[in-house]
Amino acid sequence: MTLELTQSLFERYRPEPGTYDVLVRDDGTLREHWANAVGALEGLGAQELAGRTAVLDRMLDDEGISYRLVERGISMRWPLDPLPTLVPSAQWTEIESGVIQRAVLLDLVLRDLYGPRDLLDRGLLPPEVVFAHPGFLRQCDGISTAIEQQLLTYAADLGQSSDGTTIVLADRAQAPSGAGYALANRAMLSRVFPSLYRDSQVHRVAPYFRSLRAALERVADTARTDDPRIVVLTPGSQAETSFEHTYVGSYLGYPVVEGGDLTIRDGRVHLRALGRLEPVDVILRRADAEWCDPLELRPDSQLGVPGLVEASRRSNVSVVNPLGAGVLENAGILPFLPAIAEHFLGQELLLPSVATWWCGQDQSRSHVLANLSTMVVKPIGRELGVTSVFGGELSEVDRDDLARRIEAHPHRWVGQEQLRLSTVPTMVDGVISPRPSTLRTFAVARGESYVVMAGGLTRVAPTADTLDISNQTGAVSKDTWVLASEPENPSEFWLRPGPPTTATDPSSLSSRAAENLFWLGRYAERAEAVTRMLRAVHDRLEESGPEGTVCVETLLGALTLMTATAPGFVGDGAAARIADPGAELLSLACDADRTGTLAHCIRHLLHAAEAVRDQLSQDTWMVIGSIESELAALGTTTPGQPTIIQDRLGRVLQDLLALNGLAADSMVRDAGWHFMDAGRRIERASQLAALLRATVTVVHDTATDSLLFESVLVAGESIITYRRRYRSRAQIETLLDLLVADPGNPRSLRHQVDRLSNDVTLLPGGNVPGRPTPEEKLVLQLSTLLRVLDTSAVATVDESGSRPDLAVFLAAVDTALAQISDALQSRNFVQLLPQRQMVSGVAEVWT
Repeated sequence: MTLELTQSLFERYRPEPGTYDVLVRDDGTLREHWANAVGALEGLGAQELAGRTAVLDRMLDDEGISYRLVERGISMRWPLDPLPTLVPSAQWTEIESGVIQRAVLLDLVLRDLYGPRDLLDRGLLPPEVVFAHPGFLRQCDGISTAIEQQLLTYAADLGQSSDGTTIVLADRAQAPSGAGYALANRAMLSRVFPSLYRDSQVHRVAPYFRSLRAALERVADTARTDDPRIVVLTPGSQAETSFEHTYVGSYLGYPVVEGGDLTIRDGRVHLRALGRLEPVDVILRRADAEWCDPLELRPDSQLGVPGLVEASRRSNVSVVNPLGAGVLENAGILPFLPAIAEHFLGQELLLPSVATWWCGQDQSRSHVLANLSTMVVKPIGRELGVTSVFGGELSEVDRDDLARRIEAHPHRWVGQEQLRLSTVPTMVDGVISPRPSTLRTFAVARGESYVVMAGGLTRVAPTADTLDISNQTGAVSKDTWVLASEPENPSEFWLRPGPPTTATDPSSLSSRAAENLFWLGRYAERAEAVTRMLRAVHDRLEESGPEGTVCVETLLGALTLMTATAPGFVGDGAAARIADPGAELLSLACDADRTGTLAHCIRHLLHAAEAVRDQLSQDTWMVIGSIESELAALGTTTPGQPTIIQDRLGRVLQDLLALNGLAADSMVRDAGWHFMDAGRRIERASQLAALLRATVTVVHDTATDSLLFESVLVAGESIITYRRRYRSRAQIETLLDLLVADPGNPRSLRHQVDRLSNDVTLLPGGNVPGRPTPEEKLVLQLSTLLRVLDTSAVATVDESGSRPDLAVFLAAVDTALAQISDALQSRNFVQLLPQRQMVSGVAEVWT
């Protein structure tokens, strides 16, 4: 079958001569398995394709799919190309067989290296290759999981050479990342091109995750429990693939935990749940092994669980992949793998490795040194600060320096052939162009073999001449579609027959997750209060006359008090800032590095949300993404654009209200929700008390107080109710009735305390007859204070024109709220003491 590429979308598609391209042959004709996709894309046309690309970008933002650039310390939207990579069924069968064989082989290598080390005795693997690699952890010698297979998950980075041969570029066995992103890619692209996806008969990726769940259950000690507790161990929300950790955890239904969430008791790993410790049977780790136990591995680690190695040694927990599996990522093993395959399997490798020379052998070292300008040189381990070096990009001086480093420690280096990778069609600035690509595909143990994800994570270079294809260097991802030769038979259904499954205890929430939900609620409410107050101030800035001046000064002072951003409008230099408040107001909105500002609140809101992503609905990220973009737009304004500032503040407020609505309508009323709602109630009450204390505890003239009362009611989201209830007669007593004492007003102090009382009663450990918790006692005292409040009495004015009783009452409310917050945190949140190193420096690498 010969198809000419004469279509408009692809007319400028020209692969580099001598490069294998997955779309077209050397003669420019289309490969058969692309015919349907090219026809469908041509049917869409350039304009519609551009529109769907924009939709895809919005969907990625809405879902919060992100990747963290560690060196820059920022998170970015996950880069996903709209065009899938297509792999025909026959080609995939060969890849699948090769990946399975390689996983089986590396599992045998792993068992041997931490067992009899027969490979070293027979000379099939030099000891220097193994013992010099940082991934070989001698502390883990002899440790094994409950089943024969030790390598539960595996990933292979694949490339195609200039003749189309599939080659293994690297093995990933430490904590292979990317499977979650592959799942997210599929979810996005199948929605952007539903017809093309359906008509292409694409193999699904979901069966891989069901096999992963089954494998994790299989390694648990079934003699101890038939319902094992499995957790996903993440380094935290600042890790480069933190999105994937929570995404996979949510998909599998496993809690995502950090090292501080786990503790060792009697040689067993336990989760620090609310008010109790829960035993953990299996840990799917996403942290590198050396960071997982500061007692026996890396003593400066703050990410691990002290004693985890010993718990594994006692077979009290199964860690997947096992601690020490990172030794399989050793590039120095690659030259010896064919002989090892012959030894263990009696077979040749179905997928060859990229040509590799280990510099610990004289002949190989000579070859590498003689060909540095055409080699990729790398250390055998991924050591901090040392990466792959492309010899052709080095100056002569740098090559000489590299040669000296190799000769000084030859056993630590390898040289590899620099492949000319195959290219795939990629959208580049609205034009379809060829780009070099690699594919990471994933395997998980099943039975005595492995099952491979049908597809994987394709990554393409950002430019045609980029040599290092990685996320940190700007690679773009693509969904990989394995085309079925016939309709796929559904298998491994999520719905399973059998006895009813026991639901997870709703109070089974880690202390860290509860704390982040609590502060998510507080920061969300604080951001809303600051936004409302900024809007109320901007509404009054154009007021004329002495009453307008005093009103604005009072509101500006209240804004400083509520945000705790003194000196602001109350301290040194306040007069000048009050006279020209634009710059200070913009800072209070946009300066994320200044504590108390709107941007600062939203930054911490985002951090808290990222830490509990697995607890939140997908729709939450649609709103959070919108908040980020609106805040970024607000940051582009200047003090001289009050109308634009007001409009953008309104948009931020709209998104914050949507976030509140999602929490109210989408979250199950479990312990996590009550912690978040308690945070909201404490913060809303605290902000309202601060607002009232700064505005109505001092009496002004009637005109000024009329303006102030209106602004207070606007900031308290009660102006419409007040006007309807009391018509046009404003009085301090009725204002206090509505904002302080009315239990039916969802914005009043009384309502917040009533809701808070319900929340703390329903938290774990609460509602015990005759034994109220400390926070329950404090809430009861505050509730009583509000219930017996006489608004007329506290509104009394003294000779100085102040309302001292009201000021004392509001101060007592603020103090009580702080005490409730402290008591709630002290009883429920684990305050970990800082770890101290037992030895100086870091763990040595055994060389």
